[in-house]
Amino acid sequence: MAGKITFLLTVFLLAALIIVPAAAGDVMEKVEAGDIIVIPSVDEYNLDHSGLRVINQITQGEMIVHSRYVWPFTSKIHVTLTWDENFGDLELYVYKPGDNFVGHYTDLYDSPVKDGVIGIDIKTSSGFLPMGDWELRVYGREVFGSSVRYTLL
Repeated sequence: MAGKITFLLTVFLLAALIIVPAAAGDVMEKVEAGDIIVIPSVDEYNLDHSGLRVINQITQGEMIVHSRYVWPFTSKIHVTLTWDENFGDLELYVYKPGDNFVGHYTDLYDSPVKDGVIGIDIKTSSGFLPMGDWELRVYGREVFGSSVRYTLL
């Protein structure tokens, strides 16, 4: 009887040693494959958000590229683009490391009202975001006057 139990425990342990690394590899492949999820942000607009505030001006048709480094083991990043909607309409393009396009977001993405705010949360369905430099590209789709001032958090 003791021999059967020892044999079953040995088989169980060997199976666990084979299955666990295979499952862990699948999870890493999903992260590398880019199961990126972008949702409208539920966080309130906060000027002091993580000290990453950038203030700039943009003209009609101009694209300005900003970089944000994502550290290892980061599961979510928050991005907020704000401007005075009376002076134009901006768009936000997001690229993960390696110049891989994630998505394109407009003022109506996070709310049904044009309010001069694009707030998004970027996360992954399978663990941590790819580390490295993410690009946040601000595009001046429609600018009234010479330029419009914006804030990117």
